[in-house]
Amino acid sequence: VFAEVTRRNVDKATTIRALMEDNKDKNAKITHLKEEKEHEQEKNEAFVSMAEDI
Repeated sequence: VFAEVTRRNVDKATTIRALMEDNKDKNAKITHLKEEKEHEQEKNEAFVSMAEDI
């Protein structure tokens, strides 16, 4: 019984580690997309500013 409980706990820990790694990857992608969005917004604002100057 103890060995089975230990095995299940190890399986759960392995699953949790995998989910945490997946979450870290997704957070990195979200951060990258936010940075891209901010960069595009800055470009748009610069374009609008240039258009207003014309």
